[in-house]
Amino acid sequence: MPINHVAVVGGTHGNEPTGPYLLRLLAEKGIPASCSTFALDLVLANPKAYKQNVRFIDQDLNRSFLTADLSNHSLQHYEAKRAKEINQLLGPKGNAKTDLILDIHTSTASMGTTVILQSSSPLQMQLAAHVQSAIPGVFIYAISAETYTGGSDQPFLPSVAETGIGLEFGPIPNGILRHDLVNRSYAATLACLEFIEQTNRGSAPLPRQPVEYFEHVKTVPFPLDEEGRIDAIIHESLQDRDYTPLKPGDPIFVHRNGQVVHSTEDEILYPVFINEAAYYPQKAAFSLTRKRSTTL
Repeated sequence: MPINHVAVVGGTHGNEPTGPYLLRLLAEKGIPASCSTFALDLVLANPKAYKQNVRFIDQDLNRSFLTADLSNHSLQHYEAKRAKEINQLLGPKGNAKTDLILDIHTSTASMGTTVILQSSSPLQMQLAAHVQSAIPGVFIYAISAETYTGGSDQPFLPSVAETGIGLEFGPIPNGILRHDLVNRSYAATLACLEFIEQTNRGSAPLPRQPVEYFEHVKTVPFPLDEEGRIDAIIHESLQDRDYTPLKPGDPIFVHRNGQVVHSTEDEILYPVFINEAAYYPQKAAFSLTRKRSTTL
């Protein structure tokens, strides 16, 4: 099926200004003339939070797109209303007018350039592989509904479209812009649009080698004290080691008294979003992934 309608979304989190800046670049520079087979929308997702330079006003917008929440009109806080507006603009979810959504994010963790997939479907994996071939060092992170929510529905904004992709860039503190990350986001977005054009023309090449990706397994919480406060910090040997092997018994946390907490996993896994600032309210320290490969 052709991809006729694409949306690039930025500012889903208001304190990640790379996305909104990229939208301005795309609006001013335009997309390559060769990309002529699809319509493109540029959407500032959370303008109120972006104006205030905060992640969200009432609730994380990128966790507000469960189908049940979109149809629940008793939810009246700002992000719930904004999610319904975006669903009307780009959706509706389940029968969306938008074929593919690219949602631009940044991370305080050392995530490099990461393509986040809602599933490991052939089209999503092929798009991610194209970005990986165009930009050295790109990681692919697949986070299915089953592994994230335990169900069949996703709460993320890109789930409004049948094909939804997140583009994550880091590390960068919240609330600022960096020239190198803006350039990376622009290059990755153009690589995605190039793939869409090639797909529509029937000329998108298949990867010659198996595609390596990281499949979400679970999120690891910080140790907490009796009052629910974070009681240990990320061990220095783990810090900034996103996508590197974490072996059974490796250090992961250290307490104030120097006591070290070691991994109790029974296999080698790969941590991501290590010490991500946005996840401190949930007391989430990092997520664990399993390294996979697939042939397309």
